[in-house]
Amino acid sequence: MKIVRINLAALRNEEWFQFMTEIRDLIVLFTAEALFIVELFVQFLKLYADADVAIEIIRKSPETEKMTEADHLRDQTFHGLNNTIRAALYHYDPKQSEAARQLTILLDRFGNLARKAPNEETAGLYNFIQELEGQYAGFVTTLGLTEWVKELSMRNDAYETLVKARNEEVATRPKIRVKSVRNELDDVYRQIVERIEALCIVNGPEQFAPFIDRLNAFITRYNHVIAQRHGQRRQESDADGK
Repeated sequence: MKIVRINLAALRNEEWFQFMTEIRDLIVLFTAEALFIVELFVQFLKLYADADVAIEIIRKSPETEKMTEADHLRDQTFHGLNNTIRAALYHYDPKQSEAARQLTILLDRFGNLARKAPNEETAGLYNFIQELEGQYAGFVTTLGLTEWVKELSMRNDAYETLVKARNEEVATRPKIRVKSVRNELDDVYRQIVERIEALCIVNGPEQFAPFIDRLNAFITRYNHVIAQRHGQRRQESDADGK
């Protein structure tokens, strides 16, 4: 009897920690003794506790809440600029409607930057603003969007500044690194999977079937989350390439 595989590295920190929480709770429910993984589960619980501490440090960073708000503000500004440009496509003045058409081509090339991962959005907005202030500056002026562009640039810079501040703050703390503990806990999880699959071959699957069925059900759910995110990124990449 096989356990469904999952690319744990594709999970974001909070998703990954929730996944490991469900693993822990499931093992507690069926007991490590009944699953013949007592020693491995002891290792799992120690690393799980380390992961909890490491992720909580990031979660409680005073910059994290500020970053969330700054990200929302730049998204809001991007959407406002986007909507203003597209509304101008219907302007009665041919010069303004043509300027809007040119800027819409640029918007379509970059895609919905607000939906990208934060770091990708920061870089994408920087390049987008460079175009608006460079090759497309005349169209921006025609539509009276200079202040919109300045505001978007300011808010994108503000977000990037907060990211750097958070990274510097976290780097100075003596702590367990999330990446390191993730790798270690992932390895123990894989050992548990291999042990249970091997025991299914040796002892028969009947004893482990209820556990594996429950496990496979929520692994499938997490795999669906990963697939949806990858599909969304492919769609955005295809749109950007048009």
